[in-house]
Amino acid sequence: MEMILKELKNELSYQIRLEAINKIKDYDLNDDNYRSLRELVIELALHDRVFAVKNAAFLLCQKNKLKKNGEVINLGKKNTGYSPSDIRKMFLKIKRETEMKELNLDLFKGHFQKIAPKMYDVMVYEHMYFDNWIRGIYKYLSNN
Repeated sequence: MEMILKELKNELSYQIRLEAINKIKDYDLNDDNYRSLRELVIELALHDRVFAVKNAAFLLCQKNKLKKNGEVINLGKKNTGYSPSDIRKMFLKIKRETEMKELNLDLFKGHFQKIAPKMYDVMVYEHMYFDNWIRGIYKYLSNN
C-alpha cells in the first residue's frame, strides 16, 4: 500500500499516477483501511493537471460514491493550469540558459524536464506530437 501511495503522489509522471489508479480500481475505498488512498484519489480527481489522471480518479470516486466535505465530486473542465504566457516564458528561459541559436531538441527537452518537471509532465500528455509542438513554439519565438 505504501508503494501505491508513493506512486499516486508522483507529480513528475502522469503514467505512474494513472497506473496506480488502475491498480486500486477494484478496492473498496470506503473501507477505513484505505483512508489515505481515498483522500489522495479525491485530491487527484479535483486537482490533477493531467486530464487522464483526473478523469480516472473521478471515475473511481464515482464508483465508490466518494464525497469531499459532503459534496459530490464533479469532474470540471480540462485545465492544465499553465497559460500560454507561462509556456512562452519557460521556452524563452530555456533558450536563454542553453544559449541555443538553432533548436537542439534533446538538449531542449532535457533542460525543460530539469527546470520545470511538472510542466514537462503535463505537456507530454497534452501534446500527442510533443516534439513537433516544441519545434513549432521554438520557431514562433525565434521569428519574434
